[in-house]
Amino acid sequence: MKTITIADDHAIVRDGLTNFLSMHKQYQVIASVDSAEGLLKQCQKELADIVITDLSMPGMGGIEGIRRLKVKWPKAKIIVFSISQNSCLVKRLLDLGIEAYISKSCETSVILNGISTVSQGKKFISPDIDLLFNHSQPSQLQKLTAREFDIFCAITDGKTIKQVAEKLFLSEKTIANNLSLLKKKLEVSNYSELIHIAIAAGILVTDY
Repeated sequence: MKTITIADDHAIVRDGLTNFLSMHKQYQVIASVDSAEGLLKQCQKELADIVITDLSMPGMGGIEGIRRLKVKWPKAKIIVFSISQNSCLVKRLLDLGIEAYISKSCETSVILNGISTVSQGKKFISPDIDLLFNHSQPSQLQKLTAREFDIFCAITDGKTIKQVAEKLFLSEKTIANNLSLLKKKLEVSNYSELIHIAIAAGILVTDY
């Protein structure tokens, strides 16, 4: 039996997944939390065989939570379950070491297939994301580090430097320095240009 921890800020998603997986005896949901901070605390208490997490959650957010989880537990098996279909985001998460990316618009059979594949030590991307992933053009956002990408997403989502610093548990100076670096990499000089890039990449219309 494989143990599973679910992280999503929507109770209907947590309960839905828990009830669905309870119908399959090979899986046991041992915990469900509503934030990345809660996920890290739960993993400290008991690391499940598989972690299923959303990206858009209050606090530090899913991306930073995944990064910290992988730093502390490199062998942790992580499945991202998100509405976002941005190929650059998927690539960034794969770089962080996630095992699977499953779209929330997929059929329940895809969820089971993904969990089964990850249980076997393999990577998995849901078919709708895989099609987009394999046919997408190179993005300038690929120039960014994982932290810079997280800051980019937060800033273009309307958060201030202070809010981003609180979200990522970093100093405002560190956020400002990273923001300057990512603007140079993207060859932009103001926020409107950052927003234009985010819109073109589909970042602003996702559930990030």
